[in-house]
Amino acid sequence: MERHFLDFIRGYVKILIIGNNYDRFLNLCAFHEISLWDLKPDGESYEAYILRKDFKKLKSIVKKSHAVVRITERHGLPFFIHKNRKRKVYLAGIAAAFVFMAWLSAHVWSIQIEGNLSQTDDVVFEYLGQSGISHGMWKSKVDCKELAAELRNYFTEFAWVAAELKGTRLVIHVKEGIMDVKETESGSVSDEPSSLAASCSGVVDSIFVRKGTPMVKAGDQVEKGTILVSGALPIYNDEKEIASYQYVSADADIVIKRERKYQDVVSFIGSEKQYTGKEKINWMVWLGEEAFALPANLDDFEKYDLLSELTQLRLTENFYLPVYIQKFTAKEYEDQEILYTKEEVLQILNTNYQDFIKNLKEKGVQIFENDVKIEWNEKSAIASGILMTGEYAVNRINIDTTKEEF
Repeated sequence: MERHFLDFIRGYVKILIIGNNYDRFLNLCAFHEISLWDLKPDGESYEAYILRKDFKKLKSIVKKSHAVVRITERHGLPFFIHKNRKRKVYLAGIAAAFVFMAWLSAHVWSIQIEGNLSQTDDVVFEYLGQSGISHGMWKSKVDCKELAAELRNYFTEFAWVAAELKGTRLVIHVKEGIMDVKETESGSVSDEPSSLAASCSGVVDSIFVRKGTPMVKAGDQVEKGTILVSGALPIYNDEKEIASYQYVSADADIVIKRERKYQDVVSFIGSEKQYTGKEKINWMVWLGEEAFALPANLDDFEKYDLLSELTQLRLTENFYLPVYIQKFTAKEYEDQEILYTKEEVLQILNTNYQDFIKNLKEKGVQIFENDVKIEWNEKSAIASGILMTGEYAVNRINIDTTKEEF
């Protein structure tokens, strides 16, 4: 769709190629990087589409190939303007529409977050709002590299963050868990001087330094923010005194052992939603921050789940508009009380615990020890305890090379 839109803007024509040397003609077009599409035979000739600007380059090719080329159709904005050049008001309206489209294309109308597991989109959006990143802002005010660094420093669970602008979209890519610390916003090795600091308190379980100066060793107790590997390499003089520093981007594999608390409560008395099958649908249109809703009557439903489906309109894959269509579906239900047996409660606790462990392992967290026990009372069961985990809990901190590191 984006290709067709650009072709319309530039203008294109449908041509009829007559002659016996089609191969010669096509080879010359390919040599001069002239693109033809939808090439089809038409009796003893061929039809094809070509951009208006490329058609002007065919004169020498036609002469060399002894072909005859005729225009059969004209399409696109340049021809439309020429055809309606005397209708000034009409053309002024079109020009205003294109100015408006240019204004729309200079703003961010869609912010998408991909790869975040530990933090919900709402939490990340809240931080973005506090940092001045919001829908409708000028794209020129978005510093993708700086934004990625701020997100990585604020959310310690994010091992790697990249931000990029695609059309009117701001896409934020997130990776959690164990990552190669050499990965940067662009996905390549960073040359900027930086050190590695602990993003949580704990004990260093293992450390393997590839580049930089180790500041701790296995078995050391560290606090959040402690420099683990410095990107400043001291250079000594003949008297074995530090004469200067060479700055590098620190690179190391570090695992920090820490304690994590776990608690889960399951009651013997629960409730389950029993849907009646009755539904009501309502629609809402958003123009920027202004909402226009159709009237809906939900008084007939005592209890209901309200499901929302939001769709943002777009012209092309990356050209999003500040127009949203929101569909609300209300599903009526009744509460049905359920009495769980001890075995069922135990099964629920076990499932919840396994999901918790699975989520940790997906982030690259190692489980060294777990001391989770279940306590029973008349109304519920409580699973609680301490897990000893090992994880890559490291942040990258840029070095101010104007100051000494040690």
